[in-house]
Amino acid sequence: MKKIYLVIFAMLTATMAFSQGVTTSSMGGKITDATGEPLPGASVVAVHVPSGTTYGAAADFDGFYRMSGMRIGGPYTVTISYVGFNDDISEGVYLNLGQTERISRQLGENATALDEVVITAQSNGVFDSNKTGSATNIDNK
Repeated sequence: MKKIYLVIFAMLTATMAFSQGVTTSSMGGKITDATGEPLPGASVVAVHVPSGTTYGAAADFDGFYRMSGMRIGGPYTVTISYVGFNDDISEGVYLNLGQTERISRQLGENATALDEVVITAQSNGVFDSNKTGSATNIDNK
């Protein structure tokens, strides 16, 4: 009798193990400049248009990025951006179940120049060479 329960338990466990399948998709690729050099830190944002779900990734040192656990189907709008380069926007991207969609792009340099940032400061006497540790200031209040 115990063997029957053991066989039934084994069959149910095997059935549950096989029923757990892949329910998502992924996206990956390589981001480079016009000469083929990788753009580390390039931003990749994918928006599932029907639901508004947003996925994001940054390119690694070699220019590769990967986003997993994404909704299947689409359409997706994929925006790839990097400072000083033109954005690349792909619309109507569809993802298949259990498959990785490869989107690799070469970004062209942006013709607009970045403005400089000027930082100025003045000494207010709070920090000087005569003050070398913590202090307590107690007044009449």
